[in-house]
Amino acid sequence: MALPPTSRVRAQPEECPEREFRAAAGKFASGVTVVATRNGGEVFAKTVSAFGSLSLEPRMVSVSIGRMSPLVTAVLATEVFAVSVLRDDQQRVSRHFATRGNGRAIGSFPSVATESFVTGAPVVSGSLSYFDCRLESVVGGGDHALLIGRVVATGSVPGRPLVYFDGGYREIDASGATTGVSA
Repeated sequence: MALPPTSRVRAQPEECPEREFRAAAGKFASGVTVVATRNGGEVFAKTVSAFGSLSLEPRMVSVSIGRMSPLVTAVLATEVFAVSVLRDDQQRVSRHFATRGNGRAIGSFPSVATESFVTGAPVVSGSLSYFDCRLESVVGGGDHALLIGRVVATGSVPGRPLVYFDGGYREIDASGATTGVSA
């Protein structure tokens, strides 16, 4: 499946400065996920905060990943991926897959345990929840690709999510309030 070209609905004569865009986008609190796939003997993964449930019927989710990421190329080749929603104590996993070069390995990831379900795509062990998906479609969006997956298996456990807000990880305390955590 080839990645479609980026298209615009209408021409935009002006764009906001990147610094201002990043500052505004950083004010949106999001959960932290790891998106992964397996292509033959190689595994690929990346920390992603641009994730969302898309549809109940059929059950679909979406993730936005940089177009040039080897993960996108691997998902296009295999047409499967898994999304692991990280728990509040999995910052190390998030940082690992956010670091360039750590998201590709032979066989398995040496420092992060994973397991596989229906599609064979790696799911981070101990994650708060997961979505095992078959690729439904891909939409180009600027420098990113929006991968839309049809969910074929899910799982979840009790716990609290790892949250990213305003450039740092946050925790949700027992009252439901967010608190800052060390970077």
